[in-house]
Amino acid sequence: MANKRKIIMDCDPGIDDAVALCLAAAHPEAFELLGITTVAGNQTIEKVTENALRLTDFYGLDVPVARGAKTPILRPPVTASDIHGKNGIGDAEIPASERQAVPETAVLFMKKLFDGLGEGEKITLIPTGPLTNVALLFDVFPEVKEKVEEIILMGGAASGGNVTPAAEFNIYEDPEAAAIVFDSGIPVVMCGLDATHLCGISWENAAALRENGGRIARAVGEMVSFYLKSPAYKNRKAACIHDAVTFMYLLHPEIFKGVKMPVTVDCSDGIMRGNTLCDMRGFVPEEGLQVTVLMDADGDKFQEYLLEAVRSLDGSLRGR
Repeated sequence: MANKRKIIMDCDPGIDDAVALCLAAAHPEAFELLGITTVAGNQTIEKVTENALRLTDFYGLDVPVARGAKTPILRPPVTASDIHGKNGIGDAEIPASERQAVPETAVLFMKKLFDGLGEGEKITLIPTGPLTNVALLFDVFPEVKEKVEEIILMGGAASGGNVTPAAEFNIYEDPEAAAIVFDSGIPVVMCGLDATHLCGISWENAAALRENGGRIARAVGEMVSFYLKSPAYKNRKAACIHDAVTFMYLLHPEIFKGVKMPVTVDCSDGIMRGNTLCDMRGFVPEEGLQVTVLMDADGDKFQEYLLEAVRSLDGSLRGR
């Protein structure tokens, strides 16, 4: 990758968030991770923030963590503990960290990072949870938009959902926030279920990581194995590592197929709430579109590259 991306990861760790962060940590040549912000989603804000602090230490990352929104904009949060476990990361035992979250809230912390950019520098936002923090940032400090290079988010789908027949979890959790982000005018890559359902780790490879790897591989293997035993995956051949698609897209865009199209978020109270309505009719010229929807992925290559990254980080941190 020619240019090292300045990244803010906004997340709700979360098993797949944890694996996504492992992928990012394994590629310091590609990513300059400026900060991690947390948002309630897969678990409560207290648990996901604690997970972010623990994971940064565990992966050898010296990256500040800021605590973000504890609820969506309009509604109480709904966690996914049945999928991600009581602690949010498959009940894996990641060592406690002595580090603390920064004193600023996520929105003020992100604003500080944008204010610190040099002339012509921009930041790529990678949200892998509900979009509450990013929406609040744009609402309170709209001037930062011109300093956002791109938003590469995990969420939505062109067809179907996972938390309801119509909606994917991250968008359903806070559709009002998602609408603000999709309508921001900033280039967005939507890594939705159409692609992420093709990108996973198999039972066999999860077991191999758990049984034959170092501490990083064992932890990833344990988390993914918990995923596989959950109601969402116990009858599948592989666990979808949804959130890792964001970083993988930056590393290996060639393994994905994206189509630019208008995307509208349903914020109603009906059965379509949280749906990302993707208009595939082609009525709008591509040059006028800001959202690229990932529609396909090479799942074999995704798994190969992800396993390589886990083992690479494991090797580089061995003995630490």
